[in-house]
Amino acid sequence: MYGKTKAGVSLPVLVDPIGKVITVDDFSQAVLEGNCYYGANQTGCVWTVELATTYTGLCVSNPIGSGKNMLLWYAGYSEIVAPTGIADAWIALGYHASTNVVAGAAGTARNLKAGGAAGKGQVWTGATLPVAPTYAFPIINGHTSAALSTTGVPGLVRIHGALSPGGFAIIANFTIGAAVGAKGAILWQEIDA
Repeated sequence: MYGKTKAGVSLPVLVDPIGKVITVDDFSQAVLEGNCYYGANQTGCVWTVELATTYTGLCVSNPIGSGKNMLLWYAGYSEIVAPTGIADAWIALGYHASTNVVAGAAGTARNLKAGGAAGKGQVWTGATLPVAPTYAFPIINGHTSAALSTTGVPGLVRIHGALSPGGFAIIANFTIGAAVGAKGAILWQEIDA
């Protein structure tokens, strides 16, 4: 089997001394190509409880007509003050074919390659969602300041998901954050739809 460069030039596959194929991590390569982005809260906020369509926290969306798919690679959530109720954070996904997420408070999508161009994905710290999202997978286990550990949870976890145009993802929280709030981050790659 042979590999090819982006220009289409055929090259032999690289192997290590014991014959295993050497590859570049897909995410690292996409970052180098300038196709990876992130959205993150820059200040703590009070998060919406569960799956309401009027949402505060962190939302990333793929606008209708963007011509891109957003491959979700990583997500994370951190609390500044331990909650009083059980806190559990999940990625929740939603899609609407004809209505985009509406800004309440716009965030900034940034390229993971410093100095790279802006992408199509949008970031919101407050938004009106066109439909209620559904839970997809957890990114932080449940805990409280009194009952369970408030430390030792992953800060950023690998996820596998994708948003077609009209899709959106939020970090859903089961408890309202403390007054000083919490912060989240979602990292994605954009490829042609």
